[in-house]
Amino acid sequence: MALIVQKYGGTSVGTVDRIKAVAERVIKTVKAGNSVVVVVSAMGKTTDGLVKLASEISETPSRREMDMLLATGEQISISLVSMALQEAGQPAISMTGAQVGIITEAHHTRARILNISTDRLQRHLNEGKVVVVAGFQGVSNTEDLEITTLGRGGSDTSAVALAAALKADFCEIYTDVPGILTTDPRLVPEAQLMGQITCDEMLELASLGAKVLHPRAVEIARNYGVPLVVRSSWTEDPGTWVTSPTPQPRSIEGLELARPVDGVEFDGDQAKVALLRVPDRPGVAARLFGEIAQHSLDVDLIIQSIHEGNTNDIAFTVTKDSLNKAEAVASAILPALGTSPADDADVMVEQQIAKISIAGAGMIGRPGVAAQMFTALADAGVNIQMISTSEVKVSCVIDANDRDRAIETLCSTFDITSSAVPTKAEPTAAADQAENPAVRGVALDLKQARLAIRYVPDLPGLAARIFTLLAEHNISVDMIIQSQRCRVVGDVMTRDIAFTVAQMDAEAAKQVLEQAQADLGCGEIVVDSAIAKVSIVGSGMVGQPGIAAKMFDALHHEGINIQMIATSEIKVSCVVAESEGVKALQAVHSAFELAGSQKVYVPA
Repeated sequence: MALIVQKYGGTSVGTVDRIKAVAERVIKTVKAGNSVVVVVSAMGKTTDGLVKLASEISETPSRREMDMLLATGEQISISLVSMALQEAGQPAISMTGAQVGIITEAHHTRARILNISTDRLQRHLNEGKVVVVAGFQGVSNTEDLEITTLGRGGSDTSAVALAAALKADFCEIYTDVPGILTTDPRLVPEAQLMGQITCDEMLELASLGAKVLHPRAVEIARNYGVPLVVRSSWTEDPGTWVTSPTPQPRSIEGLELARPVDGVEFDGDQAKVALLRVPDRPGVAARLFGEIAQHSLDVDLIIQSIHEGNTNDIAFTVTKDSLNKAEAVASAILPALGTSPADDADVMVEQQIAKISIAGAGMIGRPGVAAQMFTALADAGVNIQMISTSEVKVSCVIDANDRDRAIETLCSTFDITSSAVPTKAEPTAAADQAENPAVRGVALDLKQARLAIRYVPDLPGLAARIFTLLAEHNISVDMIIQSQRCRVVGDVMTRDIAFTVAQMDAEAAKQVLEQAQADLGCGEIVVDSAIAKVSIVGSGMVGQPGIAAKMFDALHHEGINIQMIATSEIKVSCVVAESEGVKALQAVHSAFELAGSQKVYVPA
């Protein structure tokens, strides 16, 4: 007999008929010999209606009262679902987040789960009852026992957290789509269903805007090894399994407060090639990396900084034994990229470098983790040459002579007992590529803005100060790009730094930095909110030359200029003009042949 946690979203319980259908599915699961815990969201648009009511009473309602109000939505759902089960002859009991023992921080509207006391829930399961739990909510760990809510995606988080605490066999997330798709079916109707996806891939896609699963839920599944499956509420289709490696044993105490970094990695087999002052126009990156792929050169990090005038800088890293060939290819193709003598384009190489990374799903949604890394390196006198960020990893290229000091510093800073050398991937066999394709999915984020800080002194600690300032104001940063080109301003070597934030944080970030402008010694700060970020994600791209080139070529064929590039091991992201975002998504999805034979319908 298995213990299964099932979560049903607002559309799945949006009407009486749908509630009865949910009850039928639950009873079918019980009759198959399983114990079932059901987590439900508020019915349909109930939460939106409650928010509207609050806004009609107060322009700035208190967070505490909003939690008191919004928690009622799920209480309606759990009582009705429990009644439907009882009416069909299935013993059931409804329980709020507090009653089921979900203990949270005392942060209203955005609490994190600290612990779950499962004794009462387990007692009801042992009595043969289905336990119907209100998602999205808990109770604070203070003496006052305040009702708290978990924020966006809270019901997903509740369900996976309960599955982790109960050591459930698996957790089912029922939604209005058949599973996890290769992209947003509202933008690409031919998006196809994935049979499975890794937690790391899902973390990248979830954080990039794929709304089927919230990153917090995926993080818990990854940390506790909870098998997770996303299925349609309306069909019996198998859905998509989200898989994770067997994790280290973890206490359920501090469930969502696990340390943000659980590993420090280093790679000394790295060399850098930088092309300075190449033309800023469509096709340059496609031509460059297409030629590199033709020579079977596997590229690790790729960075394209913000443009200056009509030119741009592109840097990438390869293994040391590939450096000579990579330099020759870059030098040979430079004239073909359309550079003119006036551009003064150049190829620069650096062999004495190392890449050091911090990794951990816990850094999602926690401003300041990258800043903490940069500060630690600065305090140790380690200068950062390149920065690459993803949802679960931050990598820095440093001088090879600083490697051991950097490793020791980061292990101490993040309380890591050992560091690791990443395993070099073998090329994926053709037979395995169908099971583990290079690209799983394509995502589009239209809610980001870019800030560019000009002429930042090239000194250890400046990047740390900038991103610490932002973290202190609770501003999360996504992509971070440091230009390769140095300029002398008043006898000081400077570089530009660009980064992306949520559009709603852009003006606040600019104000914070402008107030510190004199202290930082930097130049102007420029905001561009008319951008889009298109990304490909897939663990199968590791060790596969030409994946990034294929993406760049797809954008080039549509005449789309790439404004910034950043990569990690399993993701390539490009910033393009906002007006070209949807076209970019469609072009890249088509280029990797991710379309299915059937169109997916998504209810409004």
